[in-house]
Amino acid sequence: MGTTTNGSEGAVRVTERPDWGRLAAWALIAIPLIALGFVSYAMSNSASSSKEALFNWSFAASSVVLYGIWIALSLAISNKRPELRAFRLPRIGWGAIGGLGLLAVAATLVASAIVNALGGHPGREQQLLSGHWQSGRLAPFIASVLVLTVLTPLAEELFVRGLGFSLFSPFGRAAAISVPALAWALMHGLPAAIFPLFVFGIALGYLRDRSDSVIPGMIVHGLYNGLAVALAFAV
Repeated sequence: MGTTTNGSEGAVRVTERPDWGRLAAWALIAIPLIALGFVSYAMSNSASSSKEALFNWSFAASSVVLYGIWIALSLAISNKRPELRAFRLPRIGWGAIGGLGLLAVAATLVASAIVNALGGHPGREQQLLSGHWQSGRLAPFIASVLVLTVLTPLAEELFVRGLGFSLFSPFGRAAAISVPALAWALMHGLPAAIFPLFVFGIALGYLRDRSDSVIPGMIVHGLYNGLAVALAFAV
């Protein structure tokens, strides 16, 4: 049991047998989150309150608590095994990271276009970004945007592309990239958005594999969320 280190690039890769205990703990968090995502979608699909969430302090406050718990659980699962988190400097340059990030966004947009062409509407299902601008509520809106662009990528990438990728690595690169990506797509609970999110997750997983770090994916994820918010309220 252990890791190997590539001296020329400083990359640390998990090469051990499956850690079934940590895998079970990861699944015991992922599966309820998937169920919760679809339940939340069913409950909020016809509610107008979710369209105003970004302008309410309650969204930012509850998100801080929930994501804080999620991060704490990720740290607990990887206790004594910090290398599983992959929270380290990337082994590739930022130019390469930027290029892979642009490809990830482009692939996601193409996937969304395909779903739209087939009659699905991924954008409409995301109730948070389907509301209208509300003047006088700038402060809670800024707090909510910070949650979406900083805290959300930190918590999700640490759990999915950090722990998830590492724990599934013993089963091969394809499993390490695709299984966490599918789980993450399902966690959102948005039927029409599953395919685009899966594509984005695959791209982020590939970036995690190439960079041997979870940090580039956090940055790309955060920028993508920021772009989505900007486009939603640009008109």
